[in-house]
Amino acid sequence: MAEDRQSDVWQQLLELAERPGGVGSPAADSPCMTLASTDAPGSDPGGAGGLEQSNGPWTSAAGVADDLAGSMRTAEERLGTSHGDVGAEGVGLASIAALHTVRRSWERRLEDARKECESLSGKLRQVAKDHDENETATKSSFERLGG
Repeated sequence: MAEDRQSDVWQQLLELAERPGGVGSPAADSPCMTLASTDAPGSDPGGAGGLEQSNGPWTSAAGVADDLAGSMRTAEERLGTSHGDVGAEGVGLASIAALHTVRRSWERRLEDARKECESLSGKLRQVAKDHDENETATKSSFERLGG
């Protein structure tokens, strides 16, 4: 069954390639691919689909990463403060040594998570910046072509 669908797709591609004008609008029953949130092929002769993208989600995600990094920093500080002088107060107790080991483990985890959030924040902001620059360049190139 899958082979039949696959051969149908190849046949349609061959037919499209043989058209004098090249690729046109696919037949209504043609298996074609469209991006999510865009209009179907051929629905707008002007070529303006419904797909829109902005840097807003990227910038928003960067803000969330910043907030998470701040939360990790606060957690690190509180962990240190809450343990205070426990080590000095319980010298010689095996549970204090175990508590210290667990604390160091959590400090490393929180530090790693904070660093990852800080790194991710910068990367997300860079994506937003790159997107804006690409959109500007693309728009400019179409304007130069008269489109």
